[in-house]
This record gives sequence, C-alpha cells and structure tokens, in this order.
Amino acid sequence: MRNPAMINTFLSSGLFGLTMALATSAIAQGSPPPPPTPQPLMFSSQAVTYRCDGGAEIELVYLNLANGNAFAALHYEGRTVMLQGRRATTGVRFIALDEQYSLRWYTQGMKGELSFLAADHTAQERTLLSNCFAQPAKKR
Repeated sequence: MRNPAMINTFLSSGLFGLTMALATSAIAQGSPPPPPTPQPLMFSSQAVTYRCDGGAEIELVYLNLANGNAFAALHYEGRTVMLQGRRATTGVRFIALDEQYSLRWYTQGMKGELSFLAADHTAQERTLLSNCFAQPAKKR
C-alpha cells in the first residue's frame, strides 16, 4: 500500500475502523492463554518371570501408569498378547485387548493363573497354567 490514494481510501473506509476495533478488543481482553504444557507420562514397569505347575515358565512385563491404568505384555505359545488390568476382589485380572485371543491373567501378590475365554457368549473359562509363582529377578 505505497499508493497514497489507496492509503486514504483504506483509512477512510470502515475496514480501518473495524480493524482497529478488533485489535483494541483483543488487547483489552488480553491474549488468549497459552496452550497447556504437556505433562510427561509417569509410569513404572517391571518384568516378572513366573514358574507354574508342570515347570512351565512365562514372562510378563507390567506397565503401571500414574493415572491408575495398568497393562501387561504376556508372551505365551509364541505370541505376545497385550492385556489391560482391572481390579478384582483380591488382586488384579488382566484381560487381553484382542477378544479373538482372549487370554486372562489373574494375579494376587506373587501368585498368578493363566486362563482362556473364547469369544463366544456360551464359552467357559479354561485354565491354561495354574499355581504360577514369581521368580527372583536374575542378576545382570
């Protein structure tokens, strides 16, 4: 807008007044607050090996988030299954996120049990591994 005629037209038009009114209003109301700073995700994790009846061993990696949610990764029969924890009466029941391969891990203290429940409303839960006890951590 270096042309003086255009500047005069702009200043005399309602656009200048509207622009100034909006700018003044924004200043009077203050700037919008800055977006919240993302908080770092706080969690704890732990790998635990369990020895079950019959000598079978399984390993779970637990992930506990600060918001109370709990997850576990379970490696069983060549597959790694993600499970989500839900409080039970006397422990925690972890249920597979994949309903088609619905493993369930119930843990109470240092003891656990692995079961399977088919994705069928008439299915019965079937125990796969029982009397699984956490083993002492191996030294590295």
